[in-house]
Amino acid sequence: MRTALSLFDRLLTALAWVAGAIAVAIVVAICLNVALRNILGQTIYGLFDAIEYGLLAMTFLAAPWVLSKNAHVTVDLISRGLPPGPGRRLARITSLIGCAVAVIFLIYAFQAMTASMARGSMIRTAFTFPEWWTLSVAPLSFALIALEFLRQAVWPPGRPMTETGL
Repeated sequence: MRTALSLFDRLLTALAWVAGAIAVAIVVAICLNVALRNILGQTIYGLFDAIEYGLLAMTFLAAPWVLSKNAHVTVDLISRGLPPGPGRRLARITSLIGCAVAVIFLIYAFQAMTASMARGSMIRTAFTFPEWWTLSVAPLSFALIALEFLRQAVWPPGRPMTETGL
């Protein structure tokens, strides 16, 4: 079981690194685009479309890792005031609710992706490619988020959350 959890954590970390690499590529591309526009009067064709798709992918790829680190936004007004026993029960309940919501989103995201595949929908902007390519990252992300919520329902995080985040 520990090996499977370790592999799962490695997958989440790898996807977070990919999301980070996308963020770095976006920053570099924007800086390069600004420099090219100011120096040569030229811009990088299709950059804004690529940035949009990169932001989409980056967000979905990093979300499961952020959840696993408890680095997401939480409203803990009630849970922080509870003793450890009831606090853990509440954490389990909210994790199960989160898992259920992620599964619902997974179902709808998968349906949207498969419907796009069946229709043969294409995105035609600066690039032309199948629409389902952009939709495929959402089912993956929601599946991993559901699994992470399930893990947190079974084993609530024991580490205290700091006031400063990560």
